[in-house]
Amino acid sequence: MSLSLEPVTHDRKIVWILGILGAALLLAGSVYAADWMNYFFQNKALYPAVAKPFITLLAMILVLITGRNKLEMRDWTLLLLAFCCMLPTDILMSLVVVSPTLGVGGWVFMVGGVLSIIAHIFLILRVSRGWVAIKHFTLKDLWLPALIFGIAAIIVAILWKDLARVGHAVIGPVYTAFFCTTMWLSWETVKRKLYPAPNAWLVAIAATCWFATEIFGEIYNLGLGTISNIFFCFVWVVYGANVLLWALSGYRWTKAEVRGLRKPKK
Repeated sequence: MSLSLEPVTHDRKIVWILGILGAALLLAGSVYAADWMNYFFQNKALYPAVAKPFITLLAMILVLITGRNKLEMRDWTLLLLAFCCMLPTDILMSLVVVSPTLGVGGWVFMVGGVLSIIAHIFLILRVSRGWVAIKHFTLKDLWLPALIFGIAAIIVAILWKDLARVGHAVIGPVYTAFFCTTMWLSWETVKRKLYPAPNAWLVAIAATCWFATEIFGEIYNLGLGTISNIFFCFVWVVYGANVLLWALSGYRWTKAEVRGLRKPKK
């Protein structure tokens, strides 16, 4: 299939994209409301846990229907592979939340964690754009990874005793390194103009939302009482935005060429 250089906004497919986005936003709104109802009224409704993976499913459908409006085949393939890991991860994590027998230190959670790491590997390969940020790295570029990894390291240090308590002394730091790398290289696409501007900002904001997701989610996993329960209600606010933004980043929104990629045929 030849790829189009025209923005997807000029294609009739934009109607389907907006429709799916609208459905995802309606679903997300109902999920967030149900989470807060569970928090305030302690009614333990299962609806949020069941519905949340469907937000990821809708985002994955956005990826699947990209067609000729994708930026480039390799870019789209890596994005799709990431979603093939993200969707089962979200299903497994929902099971952990609602099941009285599955804990955050159990095998289901760990499988989900490994799948999430694999998703980050695909996203890192995608946004690295031929490892431009690494090949041309200088000391003046140090501030960005130092800021991202530094914030994460401080949070891990503060929560270390509780991380060890719930069995996350290994997977916690390892996973942190991956989602920090994703965020760093995603912001490099903005700084170095490795994607057309809309796509670069979409991946950067998506990766930032995932960074926040992991911080909020780990605070919930540590079982710190009220503060953990409050942070839990914000997890899918940022994660829902994360999956939708990643999906939208695979579309061509401008005629600008993608750095390091061959120009698509008309």
